[in-house]
Amino acid sequence: MTGKDDRPEIAFVENAPIDLARLNHLYRLIGWDSANRRTEADTAEMLRVSRYYIAAHAPDGEVVGFARVCGDPYVAQVLDVITHPAYRRRGIATRCMRGVLEHLRRSRYVSVTLTDGSGIEGFYRRFGFRSMNEVALVWDRGSSSG
Repeated sequence: MTGKDDRPEIAFVENAPIDLARLNHLYRLIGWDSANRRTEADTAEMLRVSRYYIAAHAPDGEVVGFARVCGDPYVAQVLDVITHPAYRRRGIATRCMRGVLEHLRRSRYVSVTLTDGSGIEGFYRRFGFRSMNEVALVWDRGSSSG
């Protein structure tokens, strides 16, 4: 089956088993694991502690999109909204965010944050996120002196 412009259909699955090697390949492909440190065990643990995740699969099973939510029952963070470079501008990240948004609406979260490093102006605003004054602090490994 093909999409609107004769591209193969992309299948979206939520909280379902995922091929860890293919997901790790996507992280490497977008440059988030250029040191190749991510192991399948690490990724399995990441998925285990995620409250929600959605993966987009090409017809050949390749993972071409992904997003997840982590946190406790009240405070959460949207993480890892990523798309395979060859599959960008096809609505994959939008569809993943719609899944995230439905999860957020079903939840009891009182605070949900994300860090926008997408470079896509206004992408997350479409889903109800807004910018806040800089209140976040970041801890970098090796920088603590306490």
